[in-house]
Amino acid sequence: MDDKFLKYSKLYGYIFLALFAFVIGVTLLIATFYGFSKILSSRPVDVAFELIVIAIPAIVFSTAYIIFFKRTKSHPNKVVKYISYVLFIAALTYCSIGLIWTIKDYFTLKSSSIADYHTFKLVFLAGNVALLFIIAIMQALSTEKEVDWMERKKYG
Repeated sequence: MDDKFLKYSKLYGYIFLALFAFVIGVTLLIATFYGFSKILSSRPVDVAFELIVIAIPAIVFSTAYIIFFKRTKSHPNKVVKYISYVLFIAALTYCSIGLIWTIKDYFTLKSSSIADYHTFKLVFLAGNVALLFIIAIMQALSTEKEVDWMERKKYG
């Protein structure tokens, strides 16, 4: 049988080393987070983040227009297809101009409120949503009715 003093001395040593390692680990973790926060809270990172935030509406709507533009290629009604193409091109142009206008305003106004930028104005947001809705309704009304699953089951 081992000596109890040696046995408990080892146990106390392990407990002390575990607590010491825990304290050092937490200290290193805090120092790492502090270092990352210093890197991420610099002025260039703030400007990049702000530019990304004010560009999000124009990017989202432009992406939706591009996706629907590509899907319109297979639309059966040629008149609706060409009207949709004209509206998509006009909307993409408007989104591009709105984005450029917003970026110009960002560097001239230096405002911290997103309501001061064009891409967050009600006219821009509601106009884009309404245009997407109008084009979707126009294309939906000009396509043939899809065969119901019950009808497919009867005939096929």
